[in-house]
Amino acid sequence: MSDKNLVARIGQIATKGKHKERFLFVGTIEPVESRDRFFYLIEIDTPWVDGERIKKTIVNTLSQSWRASGEKLENFEAAIKKVNAALGELSQGGEHEWIGKLNSIIGLISGEQLIFSQTGRISGYLFRGNKISHITEKPIEEDEIHPLKTFVSIIDGSVAALDKVIIANSELYSHFSLDRLRRIFTELNYKDAIEEIVKNLRRAKIKDANMIVFDLPGENVDEEEPGDKPDIILLDDIPDSKALHYTKTIFKGLGSGAKATGRGAKKLAEYWSKSIQPKISEKLKKAGESRGESSKKFQPKTERFDRSPKVNYFNRNSKKNNLSSNIGNVFNNIGLFLKSLLKTQNRKYLYIIIIILLLGIGFIKIQLNNKNNSSLSSTNNNLESLESARSLYAKALDDLGLKKSGAKDELISARDAATKAAGTPSIADEANNLLAQINTKLDELNSATRVRASDSQAFSLNSKPVDTIAVGANIFAITENGAISKYDTRAKTAESYGQVEETLGKILAMAYNDSENALYFLSDKPTVVRLDITSKSVKELKTAEGSTWEKAVGIATYSNNIYLLDSAVGQIWKHTAGDQTYSKGTAYVSKQPVSLKDTKDIAIDGNVYVLKADGGVLKVSKGAEDTNYSISGVPTPDTKIVAPKAISAAADTNSIYILDAATNRLVQFSKVGAFQKQYVFDGMQLNSYAVNEKLKKIWLCSESKVFEIDL
Repeated sequence: MSDKNLVARIGQIATKGKHKERFLFVGTIEPVESRDRFFYLIEIDTPWVDGERIKKTIVNTLSQSWRASGEKLENFEAAIKKVNAALGELSQGGEHEWIGKLNSIIGLISGEQLIFSQTGRISGYLFRGNKISHITEKPIEEDEIHPLKTFVSIIDGSVAALDKVIIANSELYSHFSLDRLRRIFTELNYKDAIEEIVKNLRRAKIKDANMIVFDLPGENVDEEEPGDKPDIILLDDIPDSKALHYTKTIFKGLGSGAKATGRGAKKLAEYWSKSIQPKISEKLKKAGESRGESSKKFQPKTERFDRSPKVNYFNRNSKKNNLSSNIGNVFNNIGLFLKSLLKTQNRKYLYIIIIILLLGIGFIKIQLNNKNNSSLSSTNNNLESLESARSLYAKALDDLGLKKSGAKDELISARDAATKAAGTPSIADEANNLLAQINTKLDELNSATRVRASDSQAFSLNSKPVDTIAVGANIFAITENGAISKYDTRAKTAESYGQVEETLGKILAMAYNDSENALYFLSDKPTVVRLDITSKSVKELKTAEGSTWEKAVGIATYSNNIYLLDSAVGQIWKHTAGDQTYSKGTAYVSKQPVSLKDTKDIAIDGNVYVLKADGGVLKVSKGAEDTNYSISGVPTPDTKIVAPKAISAAADTNSIYILDAATNRLVQFSKVGAFQKQYVFDGMQLNSYAVNEKLKKIWLCSESKVFEIDL
């Protein structure tokens, strides 16, 4: 690709006014050679310095010390040394509060060569096709900051046709994810892409995001628009359109009119009661007396009606004619009434009607304003939450890099603020994008794997299961109405595997017995049903004569025994297998009092683990509680299992798994109760799960969708 074709188009998003917390500058310097262009992006994170002076020191020194001839990289390195020297002189003169608060990139683009130096938290990315490359470096440590070493590293790279380079401060990246930026610049042309970014920033009322973009279209550069001519858009320079201007004027006038009408309402009422109402009453009285005298003079004679023809008032044609006539009479009367109001003696009534209409309009306008003000207040509050979330997130990233305490708490606060902001439709996309970035960082700290609906799922079940269990590479699922299915997770195939008769009740839970290669199902009737996986035979299990299965919420098997968790009574019932039936249930917990009421589920690996309603776990061994056992170590902010639903453990596993329905996550603990990992569903309801530690796989179910994850 020749140097002639690689002429970059430069776009800038800048701010005209000073920000209340920082200084922001972005721009380019007129080329020394026809296709060379200096650029800079400067952010000073304090308002208590002469930001304009610092910017001029950097920019002017760079441009004045540049030599047009010779090797560009060597010349740029020499210029950077002079910039650092100028900043050192600035600090010696007493201007030193900017030290450690300066985030900047200054550089040169010439054909296919891109050279720059950075300091602080300014990031640059190269978009090439669908790939994104980070081209900047991590900030230097705080103890290494020195004015004479402000710009230390120099990066020299090559760009190619169709590349795009984006350099921006951290505020922009907290608002737009890298993937979203890539899609914007892929789907839209250069100018439309920048306008789309600006539109979103303005809609969210963001004025502290600066960016510079290099677009390299190669041979597609428009000859009438030179590629190196920068396009600058100011976020805080938003002129009103004519339509918006006229709309504001009209509503301002209506608002003033409504206020004036409201002030005159009281005087109008007084005038009505004192002057108008008595006159109307007097005229109505005289009119009534006049009608009384007329009725006496023109009394009807009943004998005339005796000779009149009979009329069928139920005739349909007559009914239609009467309806048409009545409608016509109504409009005629309205017309006569309106004409009468125009007469001199009746105009006062016309004025009264107009005033009443104005009062009504004013009242409606006030109500609409109150509603709009309430909506605007809510939106403004959420905008403030979004701003707060961005600030907290940026500070948390800095503190994490510096290994400061409290960084995680800042992330949690940022998450809460972003969640609140996501409730406003106009900024929902920006808030959710920021929330995703915050959650990603929290997941790194909390040993969490996050699963989203957009992630590719392994397969779909035929319907929502009540429970699922992994047997080898197969998943067995059962629905509430007793339909049993088997899913091969490798071949991604499904087959019907049997049916528990609906007369036996609704299925609540199931358990797997490895030694028998069988599944056991618990129903609400209560009954226990066994499925032989090898033969596919399904049969109801019976208890000894004179006994029944207890009403339970959970089932587990160990050896040939069945254990039922009775949360109402607060006991675990053990049933031992006989020749044809199971024994009557005996109390498993007997050696010391253990509170098992309102518990949720049970699992056995030799020891018995009982999931409590408060999210805790009881460990019972040989009928006695291990009082020293507890689960612990779940990281903040969700340290508590809020809505425990299921627990699983087996003799051939090293972990215990607990499903928390409130936070839509599966939490993994070691057998001694120490936290290990968690799997979080984002925007979906986690219904059930299956685990195979030998295959190092876990399957999470949301409705009928199954997501496969590596342990």
